Amino acid sequence: MFFIAQKCPNCKIRGSRVQNDTMMHHVKDISRMGKAIYFYCATPECDTIYYSDGEIFTDRMINKEIGFKKNSSPQSAICFCYNYLKTELYEPSVVKKINIRIENYGSRCDLRSPSGKCCLKYIKKIQKEESQD
Repeated sequence: MFFIAQKCPNCKIRGSRVQNDTMMHHVKDISRMGKAIYFYCATPECDTIYYSDGEIFTDRMINKEIGFKKNSSPQSAICFCYNYLKTELYEPSVVKKINIRIENYGSRCDLRSPSGKCCLKYIKKIQKEESQD
């Protein structure tokens, strides 16, 4: 029987599938990558970034800090295409600034973002959660 892990082995929350090309852009030692199907763990409190059935890549195994993780520094990235930092996360204009850049120059979220998806969804979610506190 063939089984694919979809929940993070550490936090037990379902991750999203990520392409191997995206991982190759972020993992320090790509020789550790197998031919498995990998998932991205977006849980802020979890230090797992990528996982598959039996394999985990933690934040220490990634080239650049991910600003959406709780243990990341203020200088970690939240937008990997345009280098916006965690220190800018709560600026009301950051979403507008990123949108303008995407409109003018495009984006490569599929490779540059560790999730393989646009950062704006994460930024908006965090800003909304913060405004409700």
